[in-house]
Amino acid sequence: MPDKLLNPKNDLVFQRLFGKQENKEITKHLLSLILGKEIKNIDLDVNKRMLGKRKNSKTGRLDVRAKFNDGEDCDIEIQVKEYAYMPERLLDYWSVMYQNKINRGEDYAVLKPSIMILIADYNLEELKDIPKYQTIWNLREKDYPNVIITEDIEIHILEINKIKDKEMIKDELALWLKFIQNPGNKEVQKYMEENRFLKQAKEELAYLSGEPYFMEEVEERARYLREQYSFNAKAKRDGIKIGEKIGQKNGKKESKIEIAKKLLLENMPIKKIAEITELTEEEIKKMHQK
Repeated sequence: MPDKLLNPKNDLVFQRLFGKQENKEITKHLLSLILGKEIKNIDLDVNKRMLGKRKNSKTGRLDVRAKFNDGEDCDIEIQVKEYAYMPERLLDYWSVMYQNKINRGEDYAVLKPSIMILIADYNLEELKDIPKYQTIWNLREKDYPNVIITEDIEIHILEINKIKDKEMIKDELALWLKFIQNPGNKEVQKYMEENRFLKQAKEELAYLSGEPYFMEEVEERARYLREQYSFNAKAKRDGIKIGEKIGQKNGKKESKIEIAKKLLLENMPIKKIAEITELTEEEIKKMHQK
């Protein structure tokens, strides 16, 4: 076994570990834990490219796309860094999956549930008041939340950082998420020593970690992401600086306007006020008229 295992949180590693048909037993088991139901059959050899039916639709690539139980499908996304508008992004991905199931002229009866699953290695701001690590979202009636209008839309959000150590002892899903976060986690090894699916996942991860070409691909991807994060961070810092300068400039201008108003009340000549405040005579005349 390699000295160091690749990190499953890397999207390329996650895709190879859970998105390949030869690893379907691992994915089927993980999916059954997330959804809380039996997965009878699963197909991972499906198109992961997200393309809407409208001309101006956005395109993207799903991390792991699975079809299962004779018609249902899901997308499993792994996200390490905080992403703006994540709830909206999940809805967008869900809508594209769902609309691509039906063609013009077909009956709505052909539609089957589509499920979005987000595994996040950070806490979502929108869920800060919810302590549990897994939340499940459906379309419900406002005053009768026990009534779900359709089973076809379902979104699961799993926040790894909300998992408490005591939960791992009796919660296999929590253990799997901690394995994804850190495959060398000793607590996970302790409680899942005899778990055949975890053993298979570790063996596959060890194989990937010793494959030179894949390692190079992962390193290149990590380098690209670091550059993106660095670029975004710099853009944010530059934006803050520009905003501060604009704020200072606007603050000075507002002070000058307040001074000019007071001098107008004292009936000081407009020309003199312009000299004192450095505002234009036209600006002061407009204030005087108001």
